This record gives sequence, structure tokens and C-alpha cells, in this order.
Amino acid sequence: MIKAQSASEAFHIVDQEIGYGARSLSMGGAFSAIGDGSSGMYWNPAGLADVKNGQVYLESYNLFYRNNTSFLGNSFANPFNVSRVNGLGILYPVATVRGSLVFGIGFNRIHHYDDLMSFSGYSNYNNGMEFPINTDGQLLYYGFNKDVERYEKIMSNGARDLLTISFGIALSPNLAGGISVSKMKGLENYDFEFLQKDIADNYQQFPADFQSYEVFQSLKTKTEAWKLRGGVKYIYSPFQFGFSIALPYNVNVVENHGTQERLIFDNSDYSDTLEFGYYDYKVQMPATMDLGIAFVTDLNLSFSIAYRLQDWSKMQFNLMDFSAQSEDYTIMSVENDLIEQEYRLVSQLRVGVEGLIPFSKTFGITVRSGMAFIPSAQQNDATEKQIASFGLGLPIQRRIIFDIAFIHSSRKKISNDSYVPSDVIEEIRKSEIICNVSYLFYKHLI
Repeated sequence: MIKAQSASEAFHIVDQEIGYGARSLSMGGAFSAIGDGSSGMYWNPAGLADVKNGQVYLESYNLFYRNNTSFLGNSFANPFNVSRVNGLGILYPVATVRGSLVFGIGFNRIHHYDDLMSFSGYSNYNNGMEFPINTDGQLLYYGFNKDVERYEKIMSNGARDLLTISFGIALSPNLAGGISVSKMKGLENYDFEFLQKDIADNYQQFPADFQSYEVFQSLKTKTEAWKLRGGVKYIYSPFQFGFSIALPYNVNVVENHGTQERLIFDNSDYSDTLEFGYYDYKVQMPATMDLGIAFVTDLNLSFSIAYRLQDWSKMQFNLMDFSAQSEDYTIMSVENDLIEQEYRLVSQLRVGVEGLIPFSKTFGITVRSGMAFIPSAQQNDATEKQIASFGLGLPIQRRIIFDIAFIHSSRKKISNDSYVPSDVIEEIRKSEIICNVSYLFYKHLI
């Protein structure tokens, strides 16, 4: 189980963040130089200044997940499907004599905590497991550590949301600025299950006549934060340039833990242990910078490239709420040192293309595609997550636009833990479908 108040737990809060918006995500998230839609509130609020029509939007999220897990030569498929509302909101252009001023408000999900892994197999690897047993008034430790059947299952679900108020304003014919203020809330439910059984009856000698040992752990994590993002957009036709920055912010984290252990003997006697825990702490997350350039032609074709920069070595546990003599202060200080040593500056590369295929003077379909390359934030990890995306924009009628994005990603993960010291190999494939319906209700006046 992930240890509370650890560097990996702090990073997990924001790891795998994808943002939102069917249009922007189908372009690989290469949207900071464009931003002229509802997802501009996330990528670059300055892009809102280019919105000509007011719109109300509703977005859905659908996940098709599969984790092919290998353990000691055995393979296990772990399918997992999820559907949920991904966002809703409104953009409203204010009538102006010159330039433009556009406000937006939206509730959107930027991060989905959905994961599943399970496996089982007979193992002769020693996991060092021992249990204290009182024998004739003396407390002795007996091993139950190898030549056993092992089963493990880890499952998590939940999401992280943003409630955002944003505006974009034209500062000149070619320059725009914008600001987004967001209240972030997240909830993740994490469940861990481990079972070890003496199926070969290797442990017969009393009092160490073990039959099985099982552990159930649960972790509910709630997060809250305020985020501020500002951006600018400059047009030098046929090029568009975008820059936005989300300032460093503190995440308030509340964790509730529960652990149940049961040790069963051959005669059906058993020993139970039940524990609960509560943690409340803060983590300061680093700034996020998005830079982009787009080439927009007169043929309704655009190419976009963007970089997202995040220095994860600047992530830190906030120690101000703890006494310098407390155990929590000591643990978090050690973790802060580890973060500086083990995490690094990461540059994410995103590329996208968008083009209109006209079928008549009044009807056409917009086709989009993109890629994202996301390196690991850890110094000693050379792996890179690659995301491929494809999307369509379809006019249902004059005022209704339907956008759909297909996102596929895969990654390989090798791990072990104190219960299962032998390597577990996971091949994780995710297919995500995001659908967005927008109703255009207002013509911007210039």
C-alpha cells in the first residue's frame, strides 16, 4: 500500500492529469496557442478573447481500461470500465464597441483516479513475514514467508475537479490576456487486498501451523486547493503564440486509513487486528508553464505544438503546521529531501493538427489528431508515456456542435512490495472517449 505522507503519495495527487475538452484533447493537448473554446479556461484563458459566440457545453467521460498483469509466468487480464460526467459550463461574450471580453464558468474533471491490478500464483520468494506467538509464556516469532499461494488486488477510483471562473480580454487587435481562478476538489478511494495461503501444507508444526493470512486496507483521500492561472496570446498571422502559467499552490490533503488483518491456523483458530488512521497535511505543488505556437492557414487547417514545463523537485510538504519536535515533522522533512534528490524538471511535448473537410458550402466535418509525450518525473526513470488521440467535430444543426475525442495510451510498469517481493509486470492500456455537446446562443458584437 502507498505510505501516507510520502513523496510518491504527494506526486500521485496530481500525476496523470490530462485536462479536459474533447477538442483540445483530440489535438494531444497542444492548445495553449489556440484556447478559443471552453477548455481554454484550463490551457490558456487568453484564448477566450477569440470566442465569437456564447455557448453552453456538456461533456462526458468514458474509460475502457485493461491491465495485463504477469506474475511468476502467469498472466491475468484486469478490465475496468467507467462512465461519468466530465464537465459543464458556459461562455458569455460581452458586447463591446472594440475588441472583446469573454467570461466563462465551468465545472470540469481534469484527473481520473481509475486503476485496477490483480494477480495470484505459487511463490517460493521469501517475503520475510513473521508472526509473534506466545508459547509457554514466551513470545517467539515464527516465519510464514515462502512456498505459499499469493494473491493481491489493488483498485482505485475517483476524480479531481475544477470549478473555474475565467475571462479573456483583447488588449489590442493582435494581443489578448486572460485569467482563470479555480477551486480544486478531489476524491480517491483506494483498496488493497492481499491473501497468502499454505496450499501445499508446508506449515504443519504447532504452534506455527499456518493456513492463511489476509490483509484488507482502504485509503480515502480528499484534496482541496485554489489555483490561479494567467495567460497571453499573440497573433502574427498566420502564426499564433500562447503562454500561460499556473502559479504554485497548496493542496490540503485529508486521508482516512483502515486496515484489517487476519491470521488463520489449521484448526480454524484465528487472530484479528483492526486499525484506523487519520492524516491531515498540505503539499505545495510547483508552477505549471504552458508554451505553444500554432500555424493557422486560410484553408481551415492548423498545426499546433506545445510544451508543458513542471519542476517536480520543487514539490514540498508544508511543515508550518507541525512542531519541529514531532514525528510528522521529521518524516516530512526526510521526504522533502528525497523529493529534491529524486524528482526533476519535466518537459511534456504535445503536437496537434486540425482541419475542416467541407462537404458543401454550409456543412463540413472537422478532423483532429494529436500526440503527447510525457516523461517520468523521477530522476532514475527513463520511461516516457505516449498518448495518441483522434477526434471529430460535427455540426448537428446551425447552433449545436458535437465534438468527440478518442485517446489511447499505454505504459509498462514493474513493481513489488513487502508482501510480494518478486516482480509484478503490468501492461496498462487505456482508451478514453470524451464527448462534448455545445449549444451556441449568442453572436458577439464588435
